[in-house]
Amino acid sequence: MTTAIAPTDILGRVARLRALLAERRLDAVLISQPESRYYLSGYRGHDLPPRDSAGYLLITGDRLLLLTDMRTTQQAEQEATSYEVVQYPAGQRAMETVADLAAKLGVKRLAFEAIHLPYQLVTDLRAALDPSIELVPQTDLVDTLRIIKDPSELRALQAAIDVLDDAFAHLARFIEPGITERRLAWELEAYLRTHGAEGVSFAPITVGGPQTAIPHAVPSDRPLRESEPIIMDIGARVDHYCSDMTRTVCIGPIPERLQEIRDIVLEAQLLAEREIRPGMTGREADAIARDFIASRGYGEAFGHGLGHGIGLEVHEPPWVSRAKGDVVLQPGMVFSVEPGIYLPGWGGVRIEDLVLLTADGCQVLCRSPKQLALDEVRRALAASEHPIQAPVEATS
Repeated sequence: MTTAIAPTDILGRVARLRALLAERRLDAVLISQPESRYYLSGYRGHDLPPRDSAGYLLITGDRLLLLTDMRTTQQAEQEATSYEVVQYPAGQRAMETVADLAAKLGVKRLAFEAIHLPYQLVTDLRAALDPSIELVPQTDLVDTLRIIKDPSELRALQAAIDVLDDAFAHLARFIEPGITERRLAWELEAYLRTHGAEGVSFAPITVGGPQTAIPHAVPSDRPLRESEPIIMDIGARVDHYCSDMTRTVCIGPIPERLQEIRDIVLEAQLLAEREIRPGMTGREADAIARDFIASRGYGEAFGHGLGHGIGLEVHEPPWVSRAKGDVVLQPGMVFSVEPGIYLPGWGGVRIEDLVLLTADGCQVLCRSPKQLALDEVRRALAASEHPIQAPVEATS
């Protein structure tokens, strides 16, 4: 059962947002991104992107408005209890309603989420707005709030991680030679949906052999085989919050090269998890693992960033990477640590944890074993007395 966001949490987030609006001399903000909309209101309306939005928030210094149509008006009233729900007038488009309300509320500078609102809707809004109202793009307004997780978010994240650990234990017991990549992905989805999760947080990556050299490979009908790398990059969603974890395993005898590469990747990950501290930039944190992998001769084979933030989105700030790692890491951030080595035509290895950054460093949030040999993974699970969870009974 999904847990509603407490009204006190909603109002606290709105208060922090309003402080940012005042700091940036903005009179109002239009929230279009579904994750930001949920974060600030608790409204779970489902978009059909990019053309059909379930609604928008219009937040000023003293008003909280949720704009939607008749299909979701009742849901909005039930879930967004801190907001005035405004149903679009018959025959009027959403951006026309936004423009009318902005004029009535005396808005002079209206911010919008530039990372999300489609160009066509921005164009429509500009055309509908009174010429005296300035439309101001913002790329990080809500991200500035969401990047530090509050206690209720951490509880939801941990719940999503816990059910994913259970799912990995199930997959480790289920996997065997001959099972197809696609069958393994379906087994994950079925497990999560019958054990308390809303579903997967992204399309599972459950691949073997040369496919593992593709970081975001798509599972196929190829059967899994002995003595090859098998990557399981999987995630669950609970209370709208996402988890994400990767383990690389091998059935049967382990080739020497696979063992060597796995040992390098694991050592790079453990080194980063020990040494990342608040005050570093994401780029500096990325360099800890990247420099180690390069020192072992595989620098060119690690092509993606070390990590990404996670929460309501699978990939969100902060970025722990060379390309986008400008943000200074702070306590309360949750992000992945996932070095990898990929050799086209042969395969690859990736190991990923989610960590909470504290004043003392990284706290690893998942508990799944990292052994390469599948038999060793199973023994580790047995030694930890990891339970086989019973399916959650459906309720009416």
